[in-house]
Amino acid sequence: MEIHKNGEAKLTRRVALYGLLILVIWGFREFSKWVARWPFGRKVLFDGFELPYYQQQLTVGVLMAIVLTIIVGYILFKWLNRPKSAEMLIETETELRKVAWPSWEDARQSTVIVLVFVAATATYLTVIEVVLKKIFDLVLV
Repeated sequence: MEIHKNGEAKLTRRVALYGLLILVIWGFREFSKWVARWPFGRKVLFDGFELPYYQQQLTVGVLMAIVLTIIVGYILFKWLNRPKSAEMLIETETELRKVAWPSWEDARQSTVIVLVFVAATATYLTVIEVVLKKIFDLVLV
């Protein structure tokens, strides 16, 4: 398997691949549950053998999900290493390195300020809603 510009944007490529693989694994795990609604999907292939992640026996539905996950994982790997996709990920990592990121202290302070204002806004809206409800209950009775 040839990797376009091997050694560049390793972190971005890994994050993209692992993020997509998490979605694929979750999707095909749900697919195996969906296939299990039919008798052929519940047929146990190896009695007494339990899969660690699924915590169930190896059924036709689970085997289909595993095979499809491997196939789609390989396709994703090839797709992310196409020249066009790889160049986009390389450029993305280059731009991310140019950004002036705030310090942890600045980020923490900004987060606290945002949370305080969100809580104040939620409190204000709740009070207004309760007051208006009381007014409308008195008027409409």
